[in-house]
Amino acid sequence: MIQKEYIGFGSIGELEFVLAEYSAKRIFLVTAHDSYELSGAKGNLDKIFAGCQVQRFYDFSSNPKIEDVNKGLEAFKKIRPDVVIGVGGGSVIDMAKLINFFASNELEPSEYLKNPESKINISRPLIAIPTTAGSGSEATAFAVLYIDKEKFSIDNEFVLPDVAIVDPDLTTSLPEYITAVTGMDALCQAIESYWCINSTDESKEFAKKAIELVMKNLKTAVNNPDRNSRLAMARAANLAGKAINITKTTAPHAISYPLTSYFGIAHGHAVALTLPAMLEYNAAVTDEDLLDNRGCDYVKKTINEIANILGCKNVDEAKEKITKLMENIGLETGLSKIKTKKDIVATICDGFNQARAANNPRKVTKQALREILRAVR
Repeated sequence: MIQKEYIGFGSIGELEFVLAEYSAKRIFLVTAHDSYELSGAKGNLDKIFAGCQVQRFYDFSSNPKIEDVNKGLEAFKKIRPDVVIGVGGGSVIDMAKLINFFASNELEPSEYLKNPESKINISRPLIAIPTTAGSGSEATAFAVLYIDKEKFSIDNEFVLPDVAIVDPDLTTSLPEYITAVTGMDALCQAIESYWCINSTDESKEFAKKAIELVMKNLKTAVNNPDRNSRLAMARAANLAGKAINITKTTAPHAISYPLTSYFGIAHGHAVALTLPAMLEYNAAVTDEDLLDNRGCDYVKKTINEIANILGCKNVDEAKEKITKLMENIGLETGLSKIKTKKDIVATICDGFNQARAANNPRKVTKQALREILRAVR
């Protein structure tokens, strides 16, 4: 499917013409509770929605759960919309994707997960409008869903939004922490995509551009934001989304899910915590733990390329640069400040996502994972 995209300041105005193309009068609108208004999206869209019937859904948690999807499906049935629009961060857009996908198909979400090869019907037109610069969900054909704290991913071409409208204006009111963690999500996705066993020349080009944009602009976007840095981060997130849409993510994402589910660490922050250590770990790949069919030399060359894209001479410098960036944007770089009665290492080792880890160029055993986690304590 070829996606239409509109990127730039003021691009939210294009929605009026998009709705006219679909002759859309009934709209199912998925948003977060507060950010829809705080981002300025509501003020812009109220004018565009004049004369339309709009069913808004925002009654769901920040990490989409199967119960939330089922509530959304009930709300969807009340309006039988012409189009579905998701306005928000990655979780909001994922929720819009999930509801739109399952509303067009007879299988319950839990049943589909048991049989993902089931015949799928084409969904309603889906329009994604991000209000953060991080997940790139507007550019991907998958969506995350949690069942009893376990993460699942719906991966299907019909999940990809038909239209992406990326307007940096909607990110200008973001707090520093959200700007920081979403920006690190974009960086992690781009770096993981670059070293992923599924990488291609096209995905690497998307990832390279995203890495360069983040490294040049994230610190400014967090600490002294201006139009240029906001636009650059919006582009970076979209490019990183395009990169992982080809490759999917790898070990840092696999490790991040239990950090978010069990310890409440924001997704982008949870991923970033192990990125420097995983960069070093992947650089030490051997024939015995190699997962990339292109060979050890290829993987080591790829890791060195990442260091160079980061503006560093070697992996040690690259690790330091990523860690320094996190410090400069106000993010903790270790796990030691998590206050919990649980054994952090054991919980993560038990809960990390095997499917994402399998995309990593070097096999991540539980023993290796324990050592990596100890390194970031």
